[in-house]
Amino acid sequence: MAISSQQWVDTETGLIDRSIFFDQELYQQELEQVFARSWLFVGHESQIPNPGDFITNTMGEDPVVVTRDRQGKLNVLLNSCRHRGNAVTRADLGNASNFMCSYHGWTYDLAGKLTHIPGFTELYHEDLEMEEWGLIACPQVESFHGLIFANWDPEAPGLLEYMGEYAWLLETRVDPQGKGSEVNGGIYKWNMDHNWKFAADNFVGDGYHGGISHKSAALAGHRVINSRAQIQQNRAQMSDQQRFRTQDNPLSFRMATKYGHGGGLSLRDPNAAATDLDEPLNSYFRERNAAMEQRMPSNQARVSGFNAMFPNFSINTSADQIHLWHPRGPGRTESWVYILVDAAASPEIKDILRLSHQRHFGPTGMFEQDDADNWRLSTTGCASTIGRRYPLNYSMGLRHDDWMEPQDDLPRRRMGSLGDTNQLNFYRHWQEMMSGKSWAEIRGG
Repeated sequence: MAISSQQWVDTETGLIDRSIFFDQELYQQELEQVFARSWLFVGHESQIPNPGDFITNTMGEDPVVVTRDRQGKLNVLLNSCRHRGNAVTRADLGNASNFMCSYHGWTYDLAGKLTHIPGFTELYHEDLEMEEWGLIACPQVESFHGLIFANWDPEAPGLLEYMGEYAWLLETRVDPQGKGSEVNGGIYKWNMDHNWKFAADNFVGDGYHGGISHKSAALAGHRVINSRAQIQQNRAQMSDQQRFRTQDNPLSFRMATKYGHGGGLSLRDPNAAATDLDEPLNSYFRERNAAMEQRMPSNQARVSGFNAMFPNFSINTSADQIHLWHPRGPGRTESWVYILVDAAASPEIKDILRLSHQRHFGPTGMFEQDDADNWRLSTTGCASTIGRRYPLNYSMGLRHDDWMEPQDDLPRRRMGSLGDTNQLNFYRHWQEMMSGKSWAEIRGG
């Protein structure tokens, strides 16, 4: 079945044109229409706790420097001098009193204000309005429990409205005990040959692949956090029925987040198949869960799962790792992984979790390697001469979803155990942004 040239994503049939995964013109349009108008994660406040601290990141392909100025304000600045465009800092992180371009010495303060030009009197004859030539500053910068997000579009909704019900889950990962979270260690950064959307698509709600793609890792005894009992259990052969079954409990559901901004969650009750961990993790998680039950509604405190916030951010709740998929071309992605830990945890617990999570995701992670090969080969298959003639099928559960209105403290609607609804919601919002709809039109849709 062919898809109209005016429609890359058909949410009625679940068909998606393969060109969105390889076409160079569409990719350039993505940078303008998607990444320049969406809320993007740029860092964690624990990385820049003091005045003068800074980190660098990218928003789409735009390099940015995230600073905490002398007044403690967070700023996100394009890392590009207004004189010749050179980077004003080449470091990944540090502490500075200002940023001086190493090309001609134009100097900016931590809020991006131009403060010094060599030869301003002798060469420029003071004939330049310096206040008009500061670094380009992101107009919207907000922090959610320590997570720093920024948006280049001044017309975009605020962060909380954009996140909608996604914030309901995110709070459980970044502030479980009311004492915040922190980045543990550095950032893993590596390049992979796949389109960035395949990674986001996977995390937004693809529970279908786990029992197949990651079966070898499971049979080898791998879990994010292993206990002796879990290792033995995972080495048992899984039948097809077990492979695709979601635990039979009232909190197994998928959710496309409110306001239609392309995010999604696949949630489950972690107590449904709880297995005691070895000490000291067993005591830590029991104490943390009890603290969450005290300060959060019961269902919110109990859920875990996997998720993604449009376009390229996710916290994998099985490992509490932040994933970013930076676009570097239609067939190239730079992956960043941060290990996030509960600030209230002991140094011993933080170290155990860091080592456990390294084995799970990251460039050498057992699950990450499975996923990366899938995404790479999917991108190659989409770009093939014959393959590009035929659409991809995202129709699972399309006409068989069991929607339910909000109840108790659950956000929005519950659905069946597996399906492509979250992925289609992701691509529906992608298509809305790519078609040039204003934020007012997207909100109304």
